[in-house]
Amino acid sequence: MKTIVILSLVALSFNLFASNDKPPGTVKIEENLYCDVTEISNLEWKEYMFWAKRKYGEQSKKYKAVLPDTLVWRQGKYNEPYVQYYYQHPAYKNYPVIGISYEQARSFCKWRSDRVNEKIYIEKHKIDPEQLATIKNIPNVYTYRLPTKAEWEKIASADYSKKAKRKFKRKKYRNAPRHNFKTTRDKNENGISQKADITNKVDAYWKNTYGVYNILGNVAEIIAVKGVAKGGSWRHKAEEVTIEKDFSYDGPADWLGFRCVCEKNMDE
Repeated sequence: MKTIVILSLVALSFNLFASNDKPPGTVKIEENLYCDVTEISNLEWKEYMFWAKRKYGEQSKKYKAVLPDTLVWRQGKYNEPYVQYYYQHPAYKNYPVIGISYEQARSFCKWRSDRVNEKIYIEKHKIDPEQLATIKNIPNVYTYRLPTKAEWEKIASADYSKKAKRKFKRKKYRNAPRHNFKTTRDKNENGISQKADITNKVDAYWKNTYGVYNILGNVAEIIAVKGVAKGGSWRHKAEEVTIEKDFSYDGPADWLGFRCVCEKNMDE
């Protein structure tokens, strides 16, 4: 079973295995601190589930522990179809995963770290993946985790990229939405849509100067402090969101997601 699981990881589309120059899927924030370009998507979470299902079995407690709570959509009116379709339908594969608890987010970070470090070891030593079963103490090159409050606020404080600013000067985009927040207007004076109905794609809108999408809006992001999320979401109005503002939660919600930061072991 372990051989099957390891071999299956090689084919995953998740950006875990992009490069050994920097933590895969991230951009550099400061020396030895990197941040995910996007919020964790449904597709990325499904790959986590796929691994857990193959390793532990569909009826196992460990597999069931990684399932997102799709019933969180019932927190709002008219959202019943999303209970079934948001996570399962391919149209939403690049939308942020929601219905995730603090503990699940932390477990994902640990899983991601382990898989990346295994992949690096395989490539560095040119071994067959099934040999991993006999190897102990694989070096911990990368550690993915939830960001601290200070780290998240630093990332969110970055301005927009130069490319985005050039677009903002064009009449077509001058009043275009820059975040996915709640609004009462469907379109602005230029006829541009002012909102997404729910969440939007994890790479929607514009990057900041670090190269990070949707650090504000779309979904509020779980940080290292349990019960605290940052950045606001599609359910929040722009005027009620600041970089410093904390949002409280006591469990999974349809407005709550996360992204990882990563540290590299400088001894490796």
